[in-house]
This record gives sequence, structure tokens and C-alpha cells, in this order.
Amino acid sequence: MKFEPQLHKLSNGLTVILDPMESATTKVIVAFNTGSRDENPNEYGITHFCEHMLCAGTKRFKNFDSIKDFIENKSGFWNAGTSTKHLFLHGRIIYQNTNVLLDVFSDMIQNSVFDSDAIEKERGAILDELGRAKDRQSRQERDFVIKKLLNGESLEFRTLGTAENIKSFTPEQLKQWIASRISATNCVICVSGKIESPDKLLKQIQMQYAFIPSNPVINKAEMRQYTPGTGHLTFSDNTNTSVIVALPELWKNSKENMFQRKCVFRFEDWLTENLFNALRTEKGLVYGVQPYACGPDDLTVSGFKTTASPENLQTVVSIIAQTCDRVYNKNHITPEFLTRLINRLRLGDADFLESNENRAKILVDKYFKFGELYDFYSSVKMAESMTVDDVIKYSRGYFNSPVSIITTGANHNVDLMSVWHANSGNLSKTNTISISKEKQCR
Repeated sequence: MKFEPQLHKLSNGLTVILDPMESATTKVIVAFNTGSRDENPNEYGITHFCEHMLCAGTKRFKNFDSIKDFIENKSGFWNAGTSTKHLFLHGRIIYQNTNVLLDVFSDMIQNSVFDSDAIEKERGAILDELGRAKDRQSRQERDFVIKKLLNGESLEFRTLGTAENIKSFTPEQLKQWIASRISATNCVICVSGKIESPDKLLKQIQMQYAFIPSNPVINKAEMRQYTPGTGHLTFSDNTNTSVIVALPELWKNSKENMFQRKCVFRFEDWLTENLFNALRTEKGLVYGVQPYACGPDDLTVSGFKTTASPENLQTVVSIIAQTCDRVYNKNHITPEFLTRLINRLRLGDADFLESNENRAKILVDKYFKFGELYDFYSSVKMAESMTVDDVIKYSRGYFNSPVSIITTGANHNVDLMSVWHANSGNLSKTNTISISKEKQCR
């Protein structure tokens, strides 16, 4: 399976990525580089509300069901989404009907009616969505971690907004907001799948999306800092307690740091394997240990997570600290484990090549991050060229920042930070390298 995407710039500044592959379907994404990061506190949730209204009906399609039925009758499906940085429409359809998705998405962006009755209906649906999100423990946990460790500001619920904001948005506010954030200069359209005539498809896109203006759109910069600490979020119905050990990422998420970051990921794989062996295989104290990451691209905390009974927490955290000290300072990653990891990653690479869903998503994501096409083969070559010495070198300093320990679930009365310090040896004092501020995430 080949990966040969092509980047095109249309006359109005819109970016088009065509990713031809042998497939019976095409994946289409129309994405705008704007999201809840660009909102002020009294606007939190407005981009997400606008996303709902783009899907609520146009002059051509009277409501959501009309759009859904039309696309399904053409052998496709579609959806929409909002994140802190992106607003997007996406779908997958048999390749003969690729233009159906492009045409409908164009209509939704250009001709959504923002009808007052539809706004009130979506207002209720969004309030329910917010309530369901607040009831979901995984969301509550991420929100708690971000509030505690990343500058005290929640991101998890910022995209959905607050109930007060959702209730207050007027039709005029919604229309003005979406008009100010939609531009050809911050738009990427990606088509991944069978493309019989790229030139014909480009002409269609040029015609269908010529209405999008080319006005500049300014994105807000995220200003965050890591504040180490501890905290517990009670889930009264839980029997066990989840333990998250986290630190800020060592290397910034930039193109220049890709190799260093891959090396750190391999160190984290090795560390997680050793933690699993110490806690699960040898002691049977936990069911599993998973890598952990939480936060925005500009400042993510990472580490690992496990779950244990409250009475075992002290023992579990002491073993975690001892294992981290041993692995970081003495038992470095082995060539055999690194080879196994690289071989395991090849299956994921094959999955990527075979899936137009994954290809389109990664192509859009990488373009927004780095302003260029994702070079899959160079990325694979980079990962396969990695040596044990590389992993050791670029993971030095991993434990230099103060560790945070966050727990959720059943209550406990253990001072886990004291347990960590009593068992972690000299993690933060040895095996460091000098990293310039431009490259360091912390």
C-alpha cells in the first residue's frame, strides 16, 4: 500500500490534501484551525454550539435527519466535531460518491440557517451533553488533572462550555462567531481513498468552496505552566483507587524534536513494562499498568497509571518509585526489547497504511501542527534507526521535574508523595543532559 499524498493550494488560499490509495471508499475531512482555545471565558462553548448549528439544517436540507438520510442513501456516513483547536466536518463514503460529501459539507458551511427554533432545540441537547460529560468519570479525571497540574485552567469542559454560556448565546452571537472564524486561510480539506481523477476533484473543490473568504484568522496562544502537586478526586461508588504518576513532557512537540520524542516514548514503554512486571507479574497487586498522557499539545503531562485497592496503595507506590529509580539509573532498555517494540510498531504502521480514516486524520493533524505534509516513510525510518544509546541519551532528565501524584476513586489516607520520596532514590539528580529552552517542553 502506497502513501503518496499531494498538497495543493487553491486560489482563495484554501489547502487541499489528496491522498490516493487502493480503496472502495474515500474519507473526507473539512477542518478549520479554530476551537475553544480562541474563546474568551464568556464565550466558552460557542464554537461547539456553532458546530451543532452547522449540522441542524440548511436551506436545502431542513434538519439533521435530512442530511443524514441523504448521505446514508448515497452509501456514506458523516459527523462533526469541535476540539480546543479544530472545528471539522468528516465522513466516509463509497468512492463513486465522494463529491456528495464535499457538496453537502459545502452547503452546511455556506447555507446553515441558524433558525431560532433549531437553536433552542440544540441548546437543550448541548446542556444534556454537558451534563453527561460531567457525569463521566474519565472526563472528570482528566479535568481534575488539568486543573491541578496545568496552570489551573480546565480544558476538558472548556470546549463544551458552561451552562450559563450555553443558555446565553443568541442567534446573532453564533452567526457572528462562525463568520469570524471560517476562512480559506485556516481551512484544510483532505480526501483519502480512491481518487480516479485528482484534477477533476480539485476543480470540484475549487468551485464548491470558492465562497469561503480569505480573511486572516488569529489564533490565541496557549500560556501554561506545570504546577506539581497531589490531589484526590472521590468517586464514592468505586472500590479501588486509580493512581496517576505524572510529569511534564521533556521535549516540545515540534518537528525538530520528533526523534527525541520517539526515544522518550520508547523509554516510557520500557518503564511501563518493568512496572507491570514488578506490580502485576511478581506481586499480583494490580491488574495492569498503562502509559498516561493528558493536556494540550503545548504542555502535556505524561507518565503512567494503575489501579489498586486503598489498603495496597502504599506498597504499590513504593514499588513504583523503586522501579523507576532502578530502571532510570541502572536497568536501561535492552536491544531485545527495543527490537520487539519496533516490530510491534510495524503492525500499527500497516494499519495506518490500510485505513483512509487514520490517514486523513493524521494528514490534517500534522499539517495544522507543522504546516506541511506528514512524511510517513521518514517517520518509520527514524523509528527503526533508533538505538539503545539514543533512548538512554534523550530520556535523560525525564525525572528532573518534580513528580505529581493524582488519585481518583475510593478514598485513602496515605501520604503518597512521602512514600514516593522515601523510595525514589536519586531520580532527579543523575543522568541529565542539557536541553535548550527552544527544545524543552518544561
